[in-house]
Amino acid sequence: MNKLLRQFVYLLLSFIILVSPLATIVQPVAAQTETTKAFENSLTTTYTVQANGDTLVQHNFSIKNLTPTYYVSRHGLRISSPNIKSVKVSDRSGEIPAEVTQTDNQTNIGITFPNEVVGEGKIRQFTITYLNPDLAQIHGRVLEVAIPRQADPTAYDHTTVILNTPLSYGSPSRVTPNSNYSATFKGNQVQLTFSDLNGSGVWAIFGTEQVFDLKFRYFLENNDSQPVLMQVALPPDTAFQRLNYTQLDPKPKEIELDEDGNWLATFYLGGNTAQTVTASATALLTLEPNNLVPIPSPQPFHTQAQPFWDINNSTLQALAKEYTTPQSIYDYVVNTLEYSLPESTDQLQRKGAVQALSASAQTACQEFSDLFIALARANHIPSRLVTGYAYTENSDLRPLSLVEDVLHAWPEYWQVEKNIWQPIDPTWENTTGGVDYFNQFDLNHIVLAINGKSSSLPYPAGSYKTAENSEKTLEVTFGTVFPVQRPDITVVVEPHQTAVSQLPGFYDLKLENITGAAWYDVSFDVTAGGSQVRVFSSTQLKALLPYQTVTIPLFVYNTQGTWPTKDQLTITVKVGQDQVLSTDAEITNAPYFTQYLAHPYTLASLGALFVLLALGTGSLLVLRRKR
Repeated sequence: MNKLLRQFVYLLLSFIILVSPLATIVQPVAAQTETTKAFENSLTTTYTVQANGDTLVQHNFSIKNLTPTYYVSRHGLRISSPNIKSVKVSDRSGEIPAEVTQTDNQTNIGITFPNEVVGEGKIRQFTITYLNPDLAQIHGRVLEVAIPRQADPTAYDHTTVILNTPLSYGSPSRVTPNSNYSATFKGNQVQLTFSDLNGSGVWAIFGTEQVFDLKFRYFLENNDSQPVLMQVALPPDTAFQRLNYTQLDPKPKEIELDEDGNWLATFYLGGNTAQTVTASATALLTLEPNNLVPIPSPQPFHTQAQPFWDINNSTLQALAKEYTTPQSIYDYVVNTLEYSLPESTDQLQRKGAVQALSASAQTACQEFSDLFIALARANHIPSRLVTGYAYTENSDLRPLSLVEDVLHAWPEYWQVEKNIWQPIDPTWENTTGGVDYFNQFDLNHIVLAINGKSSSLPYPAGSYKTAENSEKTLEVTFGTVFPVQRPDITVVVEPHQTAVSQLPGFYDLKLENITGAAWYDVSFDVTAGGSQVRVFSSTQLKALLPYQTVTIPLFVYNTQGTWPTKDQLTITVKVGQDQVLSTDAEITNAPYFTQYLAHPYTLASLGALFVLLALGTGSLLVLRRKR
């Protein structure tokens, strides 16, 4: 009897069930001797997503005694979420009282069974149900369900996970794991059944695209007496993101595409002046890559050291030899660092990869990203940093920790098999307790700026503030419809003006995109009736960005006579294989013989010679006056 009492006390203290964040798959601690297994554990968990986004979770436990002496008298459940509600515990005899306590970051459920189930082969079956608002996110037309992986896959002999979602969202667009499950329609629900997860979690998304509306401002200030040009980064198109601007005021002096795919807009500021740039745009996020948007290939700088990415550090070098693949590096970062946001944003300073390792329990999203990038680059894996906005309904589980306008950061690496920059989020996998953000990505991450050539530049929207203007400058809301985009390109042909005069036959062809969308694979053709046209650039453009004007120098000369004559140019513009414009412009060509001088280098030399002659003539005149 004393032996049985000791075993009972042991079970009372030891049989605690731990639940990973988001309260998903439980992990029992089974009492057993060194040679004899005490219990056979089975668990079936059903997640039913309701119309309001809450998820009804039902854990059905079955614990079979494998010895005549060991049995279960108490049970505990710890859920890393303070938002659990409507807790209920029951078995075949009815409802069992539950002790529920909640703290700032978790919920604890304690159960004392009113009866004893003793004897080899006896089975105790009971159910714990509750509502969890953090498992599913419904936003716009998209339903996303994220169930973290099981904490200890060996704790159960049999596990089954059932996911029920509203039929109105249809079949899932993507499921991870993408095998070992069955899908059926059950009444007004879609039911996914996973019989063998092998320790992984479940991630399912219903819907293939999401629309966001963005409003943002840039506060620019020039405290110098001399005028300056200032550049800002506009949220760009990426493989998984398409932008349509409805406002950009004032229009930039220039806009260009950099080597990482950023859209850099240049504004002119006079001396001691300030300017506010206001922009509005609609963003379309897609699960699959958009083939219309060209993907910038990796460059040598994508594997080089940068501030915060000290790939030559001896500690990082040693780790890089141990973790050599994107997946292993990602897993190391997720399992090594611990997310912790300082109490004050004034204390939030970017540590970089090396310091992140020495302060692994006090890291934010930039440290997770910096450590991944540094280890990837140390293994010659092209990688870069993305700063942006990530939508979340629970900032404790999916935190946003950059200072300006609550931004987020995540890394990308070059996926060789797919020839694409693959986004991943080690921070959110760490904070959600194992939701897989490596093998799949969501429709919540909006790219604002890409840092590859530099570890810090360009800064994202939301970072451009002044001492007088420090309020929130970025607003993101769910949109309803992404507008149908149609090319609208205008063409103007103007005489080319030099610093001295207009040269005969030289013109500037200006292609202007008057829409808020970027157009790719743009080509143009210029012909003339009685003239020869020389184009001093490629007739193919990688991109024509929103509101961008591209100037192409032309030279038109007479092929049928010695003297200049009037002629007509025909300009045809295509986007892909579709012709979007054909227009005519009247010009005066140059004499036939000038074709031999019509080259940019020749013109530059002649211009320089002209300036020297002018200066020399001026000097002679000055000397003559002195006489």
